[in-house]
Amino acid sequence: MNEKRKSPRYEHRVTVYVKEKDDYFVTRNLSTKGCFISCPDPFPAGTELNLILNLPGDCNVAVKGIVKHSRPGEGMGVEFTDFGAARRVYLGFLKGLASIRESRAFFEGIREARKENKASKLKETGRKAFSVMEALKSVFMILLMASFFFASLKQHTLEHRRNELIREMEKARGTKVITMIHREETVGFLGIPVKRYIKVEDAEAVLRAIREVPPDKPIDFILHTPGGMLLPAFQIAKALKDHKGKVTVFVPHYAMSGGTLIALAADEIVMDRNAVLGPVDPQFMSGGHVLPAVSVLKIPEHKSWDEMDDSTIVMIDQANKAVRQVEEMVRYLLACKTDGKDGKGVPDPQKIINRLVTGQVTHDYPIFYEEAKRLGLPVSTNMPEIVYKLMDLYPQPSSVGYSGR
Repeated sequence: MNEKRKSPRYEHRVTVYVKEKDDYFVTRNLSTKGCFISCPDPFPAGTELNLILNLPGDCNVAVKGIVKHSRPGEGMGVEFTDFGAARRVYLGFLKGLASIRESRAFFEGIREARKENKASKLKETGRKAFSVMEALKSVFMILLMASFFFASLKQHTLEHRRNELIREMEKARGTKVITMIHREETVGFLGIPVKRYIKVEDAEAVLRAIREVPPDKPIDFILHTPGGMLLPAFQIAKALKDHKGKVTVFVPHYAMSGGTLIALAADEIVMDRNAVLGPVDPQFMSGGHVLPAVSVLKIPEHKSWDEMDDSTIVMIDQANKAVRQVEEMVRYLLACKTDGKDGKGVPDPQKIINRLVTGQVTHDYPIFYEEAKRLGLPVSTNMPEIVYKLMDLYPQPSSVGYSGR
């Protein structure tokens, strides 16, 4: 008679952040009552702890506990005293562990049944398989809903903290703060990174915000963008130019292309020492490629008109119009500096137009503070610390390396 084989014990571990120790450790013997935390320097019995359990699926569960027993050099046994609002997620996780153990036992049963050729045992394990799959499905749904909940809560918290800093800046400077920050963020409960740029929807929201500002109230415009569509960028720039109160544009990192066009409407451009502006020369889409309009205009220097097809001739015509139109836009925005505002004006608008529009440099050429100053733009480096704090609340996706400012 074969001796009945004992089912092996499966132990699952997760990382745990002990706030009082400012470090991550591993747990074992997880249950609804508590766990054992492995750490070389444990707290004495009776110590109250604040823990964050990092569960599979990148779910964090805040737990309060108390040290019941302590083993120097090994760790401490902790009894949970409060799960906060994440109790269901944690219980679902434990249920998932039980389902995993049942699944492993099920597959072991399959192997034994094959060896012993017992149909009844196969039928029994089949019923267990169905119950295990149902349990796993429930766990999956719980984790999915928890991910959605935590993502929404995180976004809501960020928005609240951003609005608090904006109100603080408005109170300190006596201005109306408007932001257009296009930083790649993870959105939704799946954490999909989305790249952002200037588009029509931006113009609608920003124009509405500018209209609500009293005519004589100064505007602080915080700008961070890689650029985007020309039309909405110029709409925003024109609205800022027409505002009677002083307009200050803050560029903590970069405002390229359409972002630079918006900055040109300001009475003062405040740049970080390492922040950059960029050229505003128009770009064309052709055959899936982005072509600078100023380069398209050089085609006749290399080909005769007889060698070109009709589409190329049309493109050259459109490129010529686009360059002239952007030159007019820039000239219009620079002229506002002497139109009843506090600014001293731009001494040589054509110098700026030549540098930014006519293709002297590539479209992604960085214009730092020193060059912007030489061009005659009204720039300074008096960046308020609160602007940096606000930018910290627009985190990059976790795949982007970052180790502090």
